[in-house]
Amino acid sequence: MREKQAAYNRYEYWLASLVALSGRKKIYLRTVFADAKGLYHASPQTLERICVLTEREQQAIQAAQGRSEEELEGQLEYCVQNGIHLAVWGQEDYPARLEHIYNPPYALFYRGDCPQSARSAIGIVGARNCTHYGKAVAEQIGKELALAGVRVISGMAAGIDGAAQRGALLGRGSTCAVLGCGVDVCYPAGNRKLYEQLVEEGCVLSEYPPHTRPLAVNFPQRNRIISGLSDGVLVVEAREKSGSLITADFALEQGKELYAVPGRISDLSSQGTNRLIRQGAGIFLNMEDFLQEMHIFTKTEENSSTKKKIVLENSERLVYSCLDLTPRNLEELLSETGLGLGALMKALETLRNMGIVTEIYKNYYVRSGISI
Repeated sequence: MREKQAAYNRYEYWLASLVALSGRKKIYLRTVFADAKGLYHASPQTLERICVLTEREQQAIQAAQGRSEEELEGQLEYCVQNGIHLAVWGQEDYPARLEHIYNPPYALFYRGDCPQSARSAIGIVGARNCTHYGKAVAEQIGKELALAGVRVISGMAAGIDGAAQRGALLGRGSTCAVLGCGVDVCYPAGNRKLYEQLVEEGCVLSEYPPHTRPLAVNFPQRNRIISGLSDGVLVVEAREKSGSLITADFALEQGKELYAVPGRISDLSSQGTNRLIRQGAGIFLNMEDFLQEMHIFTKTEENSSTKKKIVLENSERLVYSCLDLTPRNLEELLSETGLGLGALMKALETLRNMGIVTEIYKNYYVRSGISI
C-alpha cells in the first residue's frame, strides 16, 4: 500500500485538495506548470499573469500555499494508514471514461478498487424517499446487472442508490459509490454496513479530500462522475424536481444512454421518471431487453435453462399470486385468497422461509423480488 501511495507526492495531494478550483482549471494549471510542485511554489505575480484565474481563485491558491510540506506529508500518511489512494489525471489508474467529460475531476481519492473501463458499467440513481416497490426493483436490477458481469455505479445515498448497490453486492459483482464527501466519511450514517462492504468488496471514491463533510453543494457536481463512469444511466424513481434528474442531464450531455423505470401516474415518486420517458428516455421493462439495447454481452451464470425451480403448494402459490411489490395486509389477503387465517399464516410463513416474501412491517407483506 505504501509503495502504491508513494507514486503520488505531496504536491499532487495538495492540488487535488484545492476545492476552490474546478477540475478543468486544475488540469490546465498542471500543464502550465508542468507539475503540481511548480504551482505550489508559484509567486503571486506569476499567478496574476494566468488569465483563466479569477482574483478569488488566486487568493485561494495563495492561502493553500500556506500549508507546510510537513502538514501535507502528515495527510499522505493518514491516507496510507486508512487505505486511501489517489488517482491523478493523466496517470495509469485514472479512469479513462472520465478523461474526456466536460470538467473532469483532477484527481480521485478512493478506497477499494478504482473502476477502469474494461468492464461495462451502468449508473443507477433515484429518490432517497422512495417507495418499497422502487427499492425492491433497484435491488433486483443491481443484482441482475452484477450477475451479468456489469459494474453498478451509484452514490450510496439512502433509498434507490443504496438498494441498487446492495443488490450488486448480493450478486457478488462490482459496484462503486461516488461520494459527495471525503472517502473516509460515511454518509448517510445509516449506510455504514453498506459503506464497509463497498470498501472491502467494491469501491468508494470522491474528488473531495479526506475529512470533507457532506455539504449540499457537493452532491450535484459528484453526479457528473456517476454518469461519466457509466455506459448508461438508469433512473428508477424520481420526483419532478429531483437530484437524480441532474445525473440524467449529465448523462445526456456526456452522450450516454438514458433509461427510466416507468411508474404509476398517481405516484409522486414516478413523475420525474415518467417525464423522462415522455422526453425520449429508454423504457426499462426487463433486464434481457435492456442489456441487448445497451449492446452488453453478459457472462451471467444463470439462464432460463439453469435457474432453480421453486416448487409451491397450491395455497402457497395462491398467496404468492396475490402479492407484488406493493404492501398487502392480512385482511386483503384473506379476502382475495379465500383461505382461513390459519392456512394463510402457514402459507406466508413458508414463503418467508423461502425468501420470496417479506413482512416489511407487522402484518404487511410483499414479494422479495421482481419474480421467482
